[in-house]
Amino acid sequence: MKRTCAVLFACAVAASTAGCGYRVGSMNPDDPIKTIYIPMVKNLTKEPALGAQATSKIVNAFQIDGTYMVVNEKEADVILETTLTTYNRAALRYDKNDITREYRLTIGADLVLRDAKTSKVVWKSTRVEGEKAFFVTITLPESERIAVPFALEDLATEIVERVTERW
Repeated sequence: MKRTCAVLFACAVAASTAGCGYRVGSMNPDDPIKTIYIPMVKNLTKEPALGAQATSKIVNAFQIDGTYMVVNEKEADVILETTLTTYNRAALRYDKNDITREYRLTIGADLVLRDAKTSKVVWKSTRVEGEKAFFVTITLPESERIAVPFALEDLATEIVERVTERW
């Protein structure tokens, strides 16, 4: 009897927690947007090759999220135009000799979501940011170069959240 109760309790706990916090596809079944096209990100910063890296991170973030399927332009319901507008490195922490040891890298972007058929703006957002704090462990340029993909990943996650929730 005790064993049967324990098994039933374990099954009840497993059933009640299964899938908590995870979703595939839109949380709103009435959402007319099912597919998204993500063209190359425009880079208005002075940092070279940031647009290509950002595009890759954004596509990957949408694929992981699963709310919208990333497709080519002809199959898309909407097109996400992303423009990188800012790239800032700010000092965070100094050592006893007043030398900066930790920085925060912030990458900002503007977003425009357009209807793929009509080119009408569905939604837009300015000043979406991704960031990464990093310590200077080698040289500043090398440490910063290592931090860039992490800041872009944070930016991509923020973009997916903004687009899927449209706020």
